[in-house]
Amino acid sequence: MRRARWFAVLAAMAVFALVLALAASPAPSQQNIGGTLNILVMPGYEEDQIIKPFEKQYGVKVNAKIYPSSDQMFAILSAAKPGEWDVTTPDTPWIAKLVKANLLLPLNSAEFPEVKNFYSRWQKFDQNYVSGALYGLVSRFGFYGIVYNSKYVAAEDTRSIKVMWNAKYKKKIVLFDWYLPNMGMLGRYLGYKQPYRVSGAEYKKLEETLISLRPQVGIIAATNSDTIQALANESAWLSFGGEWLQVLLKEQGRPIELTIPDEGGVSWTEALVIMKGSKNVAAAKAYVKYILSPEVQAKLAWANAFHAMVPNKLAARHLKPEQAKAVFMDDAARLERILSRIATREIPVNEDQWKLSWERFKSR
Repeated sequence: MRRARWFAVLAAMAVFALVLALAASPAPSQQNIGGTLNILVMPGYEEDQIIKPFEKQYGVKVNAKIYPSSDQMFAILSAAKPGEWDVTTPDTPWIAKLVKANLLLPLNSAEFPEVKNFYSRWQKFDQNYVSGALYGLVSRFGFYGIVYNSKYVAAEDTRSIKVMWNAKYKKKIVLFDWYLPNMGMLGRYLGYKQPYRVSGAEYKKLEETLISLRPQVGIIAATNSDTIQALANESAWLSFGGEWLQVLLKEQGRPIELTIPDEGGVSWTEALVIMKGSKNVAAAKAYVKYILSPEVQAKLAWANAFHAMVPNKLAARHLKPEQAKAVFMDDAARLERILSRIATREIPVNEDQWKLSWERFKSR
């Protein structure tokens, strides 16, 4: 009888040990996947602080390439061989273009439960869907307002986009050489709730407004870095821009501030998508889930390349208080209110007309 009891005890201990072993073993999402993952991304997603832990956790070798604009991203992917790339991070208006080109893999929303922790605007963001199918998940975002040097520009002046025509600031405006954000902001100035959808007389007024601004603009910067440099060396005092630009300059001790004007602003949004024909779909999905986790979202928000907002509200818990405040993530309710005043950036139906107007503006 005692031997039977002893065997029973041993059996119970064995079962208990097995339970402990199973509990200590990696979850399925943490198991070694192996292979390589080729990612074509905007700056930040490829930084060592993000990639190295992922490689260690999943046993995946990540090969990353940076692209400077979604137009160039689209050109690279269009020329690539099937399976050459696994993941990319397009501006969300380009998702429809990529789907039309038969380049993206549809996603199952049930596989990405972290989305429930996103700010409401990004949980079922319309630009992630094409014909009802999900293709992308928002991974980073921001908005354009008015960035200014408080040493030379009065904060009260920046309450309206009209400040751009103020004679006090003639030739002290720098604009990044891209029609979408700049013309979008001018559309907000004209009262267009969705400036990227205007046509006819409304578009003509937008173009006239753009051309009228040219005498005020001192610098048309080829890159965002050139825009930052112009504000840093004070050759310019004003620009359309956002927190990714302002926070970097503030860190350098520059008196650069950001205002969301009364007319509102326009957004930019990046998404994670998986390429059709990916040779390592398991690693691609693991990477997407990994980037959307609160801890990694915080790293992306405070990337070395630049600092910006991320959609996962829980990321704020992994940022220092001053960091969360700098990227507007210290108060979720406040950020939701701000987003209600921001128009979604889109690719205009009459995009060629927009490009032509911008070229006319630059040639003046």
